[in-house]
Amino acid sequence: MHSLIQLSIVVLLLPLLSFVILIFFNRRLPRRGDFVGVGILGTAFALSLYIFWQVIVQAYDPAFRVAWDFTWIDLGNVPGLGHLEIKMGIVIDNIASIMLSMVTLISFLVHLYSTGYMAGDKNYGRFFAYLGIFTFSMLGIILSDNLFAIYIFWELVGLSSYLLIGFFFEKESAADAQKKAFLANRIGDIGMWLGILILYSQFHTFNYQEIYANLAAGKFALSNGWLTAAGILLFMGCVGKSAQFPLHVWLPDAMEGPTPVSALIHAATMVAAGVYFVARIFVVLTPDALHVIAFVGAFTAFMAATIAITQHDIKRVLAYSTVSQLGYMVLGLGVGAYSASLFHLVTHAFFKACLFLGSGAIIHAMHHEQDMRWMGGLRKQMPWTFATFTLATLALAGLPLTSGFLSKDAILAGAIGFAQVEGGGIFYLIPFLGFFSAMLTAFYMGRQIWLVFFGESRTHLKPADDHHHSHDAHSGHDDAHAHHGVHEVEWNMRAPLVILAALSIFFVYSPDPLDGAKGWFMKMIPTPSTVVGSYQNHSDILHAEVIKTSHEENVVVEHQNNKHDAAANATSQTSTEHGEHFYADPRQAAVIHAGHGAHYTAIYISSVMVILGIGLACVVYVFNIIDPEKTAHAIRPLYLFSFNKWYWDEIYQATFIRGSVIIAKMLSWFDTHVVDGIVNGVATIVRNFAFLNNSFDKHVVDGLVNFTAFTINTTGGLLKKLQTGKVQTYIVMLIFVVFGYFVFYFSRLVY
Repeated sequence: MHSLIQLSIVVLLLPLLSFVILIFFNRRLPRRGDFVGVGILGTAFALSLYIFWQVIVQAYDPAFRVAWDFTWIDLGNVPGLGHLEIKMGIVIDNIASIMLSMVTLISFLVHLYSTGYMAGDKNYGRFFAYLGIFTFSMLGIILSDNLFAIYIFWELVGLSSYLLIGFFFEKESAADAQKKAFLANRIGDIGMWLGILILYSQFHTFNYQEIYANLAAGKFALSNGWLTAAGILLFMGCVGKSAQFPLHVWLPDAMEGPTPVSALIHAATMVAAGVYFVARIFVVLTPDALHVIAFVGAFTAFMAATIAITQHDIKRVLAYSTVSQLGYMVLGLGVGAYSASLFHLVTHAFFKACLFLGSGAIIHAMHHEQDMRWMGGLRKQMPWTFATFTLATLALAGLPLTSGFLSKDAILAGAIGFAQVEGGGIFYLIPFLGFFSAMLTAFYMGRQIWLVFFGESRTHLKPADDHHHSHDAHSGHDDAHAHHGVHEVEWNMRAPLVILAALSIFFVYSPDPLDGAKGWFMKMIPTPSTVVGSYQNHSDILHAEVIKTSHEENVVVEHQNNKHDAAANATSQTSTEHGEHFYADPRQAAVIHAGHGAHYTAIYISSVMVILGIGLACVVYVFNIIDPEKTAHAIRPLYLFSFNKWYWDEIYQATFIRGSVIIAKMLSWFDTHVVDGIVNGVATIVRNFAFLNNSFDKHVVDGLVNFTAFTINTTGGLLKKLQTGKVQTYIVMLIFVVFGYFVFYFSRLVY
């Protein structure tokens, strides 16, 4: 077994070990065992960093890949299926090594941060145990080399999020939020499982590489429409986990969990799982499936951004920001900006974790106040939090010199290239929504920075009847301390903010502040080829073959059609520039080339939109040229539309939920009156028939039997009296019989 595989298994099992120790023994350990969780995750991060060094720095090969598997279940020869076995395995490549380091780092920092934030909670040890199982679940998704294994860990992530979102389960709102998250994700997971089954029905394997090779060899026997359906169904898993429309409604309510959990969910675990999964199955997606994915991502990014601009809760603003940024990532995958999407997944993880932990520090210092309207002026009392929160905000808004600028603009450039290749028209709606969402992002984050850190404290303006409490207030803290002054958080909460803020600066990823393609990340994440050779009805493809490089199988499509010569040449150039070892299909090749050409166009447009967004925030909140209250009143329908989250919860309540209740009541009525009526009617008939049968049996059958018995008994009683045993009696009886006979005989002679 390769040494990196061995290390990755250790990294995978360490958080599980933390969970087992803390769930059973936390009450017997000092400080409820928090040092166990922090120490184990610190070790996991150190090992992950070593794997990252070996794969990314030492190997420096986009096609690096090592894998190991074993037979988990062998059912032998199954009728209709043939030999059926399920394998489990681990794969280490560039994507996995980067994700491994990112997840363990953020989880370690969340553990460290929680030692201060959750101090005093009655379930302190249990909280760290749940963090361990959550991290273990996400690492399993990253390392799995097949769809079945990833689905197992996928469901474990769902369980972990259920436990942590509803950590304060004694609160009804938290219990409702955990159920909402769990059920919304189950909807997506059903679609994902159906997609997995479609692929398994064709290839009898769950392994990624084997599926890719089978697709390349044209072994998908069903129509191209079925392959599109399989891709969209698999994408449904991402729609649930990564909170895309229409299953986005669970993520903002997940704020009911403790703030460190929010950082873990929104940055490194649950929501990252969906985007990572789509990246893994990218080569399965047909152009039609990618179109659906692109439009879903663009709409989600825009919709969530329009909701964030009117929210008052500091965490809810960040929650909708996460939904919007995930929309960017999904949009990037849909338009073929594969590397840029994964790039944004990583950069977003760091600055969004910083923002959530920063909001937790603010809530902690403000004694569980989360409404930004009653904050203000905190930059003086909390300079470290202010500096780190601001830097992460700039990265989220996509300002130059930040990581967010590099990754987000790469996605937007890909969106422009995609629209150009697809012939414009409705496809230009995708980059338009992307750029408009960038402006809204700059606006609502500028609004948040101003309301929280600038101006004067507005705590005294809070209405006396406003009983707003933190979603994650716990028993160790109470409002009795509200009279104390606001102050900076301790080092164990401050250090993670500094580390995460530092990782939001451009030079961590690229020496060029304007072009992420020149950095190590984009060079180490090759754009995978869409396996067009497997699309049997694709008229543009004349030949496809699979070749092996020194490390993995890649698909090379030989294009004989002159129509795509330019696209192929463009791909060759792009692949050389990015250090890639293979060609993409003609459409993707053209998208990559067009996106590269639109890079500076995207920068210019994005910069203008960001400046407009920040400028509008300054006009409203800094210079007070526009009164937000009067504006909200003037456009009240639009304001309420945004504030009430496009009324999605109300729509779902009125349609799916109420519809489900109505259907349930109808089925209950049908069951009660029709099914039960038929059953009860049959029972009545059977009962009456049984009664008649019983009466006939009792009075007729039993009567005849009893009469026969009576007759025999009576006759026997009479005959019994004749059997005296005396000879004299028998002689007398004989005389009487003979006498009777003679009388009878002579009487007949006379007549």
